[in-house]
Amino acid sequence: MADALKYSPLRFTITNEITMEVEITKSDLKTIVSKASRDNKFNAIKNALTKDIPSFLKKSKYLGWRYVKDGKHEESAYFAYFDRKIGVRTILAMRKMKNGGPYKPYAIIDQYVFENSIGELQKGTPL
Repeated sequence: MADALKYSPLRFTITNEITMEVEITKSDLKTIVSKASRDNKFNAIKNALTKDIPSFLKKSKYLGWRYVKDGKHEESAYFAYFDRKIGVRTILAMRKMKNGGPYKPYAIIDQYVFENSIGELQKGTPL
């Protein structure tokens, strides 16, 4: 899938409590895969899930969104989070850029990272 995205990003619209115009590039997939967890089992699951982000979004539960933390990811407006349990809890972070444009997949994180670094989420449609 990644090689096919090198010259032609995957673009689609999906509604899972919020409606998102999504774009996935080869670079997005490389970013997700490069973010390794301490848990090798989780890393294997995350890498497999990275191959089918559209399916992940369709089958997941929308958790909410949050603004970007001060001093981090200044090009981003906010992140929206989607939860799916496949052997272990996996949370997909979708990034919305400040300049508009589509949502981009940013990371698939485990429950530990989610609970210890994300903070409180807002419900409903992001602003």
